[in-house]
Amino acid sequence: MSKLKEKIECLNPNTRRKMNIDSETYNLFSKAIYHTLKKEKRGITYTEIVDGVKKCFKENKTIFNGSVEWYAVTVKHDMVANNIIDTWVEKGTRLHKLKK
Repeated sequence: MSKLKEKIECLNPNTRRKMNIDSETYNLFSKAIYHTLKKEKRGITYTEIVDGVKKCFKENKTIFNGSVEWYAVTVKHDMVANNIIDTWVEKGTRLHKLKK
């Protein structure tokens, strides 16, 4: 009998759609995104967030077999919806940083 994994409901602030992902995966990505954004005083792009998450995983020898990009955007959207991350557009580029 397998133990059911706890799920976290992620909200997309743009579409208002909700996604359920494993809490372990959510925590892994939210910590990596937080760590990546904490190092940046200016805003960074989504691509830079994904690169930061991959770098975090590599540094911590974390093996993740899913789509890093998909989970990163899903968790990032939830962090925006929960007022953890600020987003804005500057010169046509969407930027992200931690709220103060």
